[in-house]
Amino acid sequence: MDKQTEKKVCQLPDGKFCGHNCADGCRYWDPYKKDSNGRQYCNWYSTYYYPRERQGCLSYKD
Repeated sequence: MDKQTEKKVCQLPDGKFCGHNCADGCRYWDPYKKDSNGRQYCNWYSTYYYPRERQGCLSYKD
């Protein structure tokens, strides 16, 4: 195959996306701990995110 017709496959693991994000009340989200870009801290992943980036977050606990 040439590069123009080459296809790539991405297989997702079993499971489902929960549809939650940080601002839905995730217990790992710390909205008061922010980096210089305004992203807020996630204690589960030990890094900063905009809440909208975590849509479907797999660490969200109902």
